[in-house]
Amino acid sequence: MRLIGPDQRLGKRVDGLRYFRGTTKIVFVKQRTFLSRVDQARAMAVDWVSFSFVNLLQARHPLPPDFRARWDQFTAEWAGRPVEEFYRIPDDFTPPELPEHGRLLFSSPHPGEHDVNNRAAFDFFPCKQGWTAPTMLLGHGLMSVSDFGYRLWARRLNARGWNAVFVHLPYHYSRRLPWHFHGELCIGGDLLRNAAGIRQSVVECRIVLQQLRRKGGKLFGGWGTSYGGWIMALLACFEPLLQRLILVEPILNIDNAIWKAPSSVALRAGLRRVGLGPEDTAGSMRLVCPGKLKALLPGKHMLMLAGQYDQIAPPEEIEALARSWGRAHFACFPQGHVGYTLMPESFRMAQEIWGADFAGGPSFTAPESDLKDEAMDAA
Repeated sequence: MRLIGPDQRLGKRVDGLRYFRGTTKIVFVKQRTFLSRVDQARAMAVDWVSFSFVNLLQARHPLPPDFRARWDQFTAEWAGRPVEEFYRIPDDFTPPELPEHGRLLFSSPHPGEHDVNNRAAFDFFPCKQGWTAPTMLLGHGLMSVSDFGYRLWARRLNARGWNAVFVHLPYHYSRRLPWHFHGELCIGGDLLRNAAGIRQSVVECRIVLQQLRRKGGKLFGGWGTSYGGWIMALLACFEPLLQRLILVEPILNIDNAIWKAPSSVALRAGLRRVGLGPEDTAGSMRLVCPGKLKALLPGKHMLMLAGQYDQIAPPEEIEALARSWGRAHFACFPQGHVGYTLMPESFRMAQEIWGADFAGGPSFTAPESDLKDEAMDAA
């Protein structure tokens, strides 16, 4: 096996894989022996259909005439204030009692404009060991319409000694407004509503993690894809209880997602109609952009996967974040933003990298779990 030096990007292919060794671990980047143009065309076609539908939904919600004034008020209010304050749990908030299984519902500490979305929802899937065992938060993608696949992943986690908690992100599932698609109001031209939903998600996840800690839990992870990856990345920047992180095509550069991505054509048109351009939104990106923040956990406890043809979460951006966040594990596969390859690959790689966590190892009992570098290199 040939390993590539730490100052190089990707070296020669070895057995269909490319390797990059970071400071304390191996980062995998998997590619095909040759570029499949059929796969690329198929991935781009699927993404194009998905992006067209998102643009159609965004066009249904034009911004009101006073949006520019409201946006300027928001940016002035948060200018200079610490980002930590944006995601702080209010001092007067009473945390809910957690169920042993089933659905947890509680009022969001940061209510927004729609009552149905102001009710946080989490589905609990305990393993046989109970809530003292490790727990993984599952964050779904944008416009996810069925939790069937996530329930399957919850069962697979349960079989390996992990509890699972499925997060209902804003305007999805039980938080969806009547006569609206899942996530229709989640990401659109109303940047104030977008930011409010992001804030709700991160703070609500913090509340649940802290309650799980009081319940006896010691090891917590976050596993998110696309929009859910965006939330989990932000959670890793503000919640020290999160000790493992798996990001699958996370949205990281919000500036580009708004002003360059093909899924935001209608969004950009709406913003420009009310007089907003990139220079007007850039200052507030620090509140919601993981790429401008730092994770609280070390790089060896993070795994990031990218799609080679992804135009929403480009692999270059994810690789750059992996490097800047302590040389986290990174892998790239031949897929667009929409696909089914990366979830099973991320689960497989997580078990290889953090083998002790999935085998009932020492990290189950240590409040601050750290695998030794030798074990990490062996994985």
